[in-house]
Amino acid sequence: MKRLQLTAALLAGMCLLASCGESNKMDCAVEDNYTMQSNEAKADYSENSYESADEADERAYSMDAEAADYTQAEAKAINTQMLVYSCEMSIDVMEFDDSVDKLHDLISKYKGFIESETYSDGGNTSQWKYNDEQKWKTLSTLIRIPSASYDDFCKDAEGVGDIRRKNASVQNLSTEYSDLRTTLKIYEAKEKRYIDLLADMKSESEAISVEKELTNIQVEIARIKTRMNNIENDVAYSYINLTVNEVREYTAEPVIEKTDTFGQRLMNTVSKTWHGFLEFLEGLLFFLIRVLPYLLLLALLLFPINRIRKAIKKKRAARDAAWYQAQMNAQMNAQMNAQAAGPDTAANTVSETAETPQENDHADES
Repeated sequence: MKRLQLTAALLAGMCLLASCGESNKMDCAVEDNYTMQSNEAKADYSENSYESADEADERAYSMDAEAADYTQAEAKAINTQMLVYSCEMSIDVMEFDDSVDKLHDLISKYKGFIESETYSDGGNTSQWKYNDEQKWKTLSTLIRIPSASYDDFCKDAEGVGDIRRKNASVQNLSTEYSDLRTTLKIYEAKEKRYIDLLADMKSESEAISVEKELTNIQVEIARIKTRMNNIENDVAYSYINLTVNEVREYTAEPVIEKTDTFGQRLMNTVSKTWHGFLEFLEGLLFFLIRVLPYLLLLALLLFPINRIRKAIKKKRAARDAAWYQAQMNAQMNAQMNAQAAGPDTAANTVSETAETPQENDHADES
């Protein structure tokens, strides 16, 4: 017993020496002081409390002896104290509601509880109502059963329906739990030393530094205890992840051999063709309904553009008609004036008038 206490004290000293680089010189000296003391001795924080070099050598020698004791030539048996059992099962049932009731009775019988549960009636998320023949119910549940009744519960659960899949596993947490327990003892011893040290502190700055380190130690102790409690709960209550699926008995339909005649094949072909044509018209109608809003939008955009084009064309036609009428009037006036002036003047006027449309054409082209 004393040897284990000495070993714990030396490990605590190693942890404290690792943190000396972050604290001040005073904290390192105090930590070294308390590291070299025995767990059974009361704390004395004067300068006379330091151990001698010979005592430190004896502690190091005892630590080496402890390490030598753990050297084994042959493999030892696996520690089976902290085992966590888990199982995944999938069961098919025909009477879903009755099977779920039986499952709940088994959970009550073995003093277990349901940690999580998910139920589905097989319907989808649409707004349609389906009858029971179109639904396939499913229940997925995580059950916690006392480990002492784990095997018996699994056997009884298999009898609820037709088991389709089973996957069992065991996780050994003995090593982790042992390490946590050893680490907890070291931190608790360190916590006690810091509490005693804080009670004798007179300097406020030194007390704040010690309080900060003490808080970190207490947080670490709480984390270790939480993990140990979780391991203990997992060991005490096994995991069964059970899925219950509703199924129905399959009945094969009798195969009827058909001997189709020419008339039957002809009617079938006509019927299939007509149904295909109707489906085509139906698809076309639905397509037109889908694109109708876009066609209306396109028409609204093209309507003012078409009106503007027509107005421009109408304006251009009116301008051409006015120009043509003016040319005709000018030609008629020129001919009338030429007849009144004489034959020679009329010929010259006709030739000048004949050149006028060409000049106007050139003017339009420019």
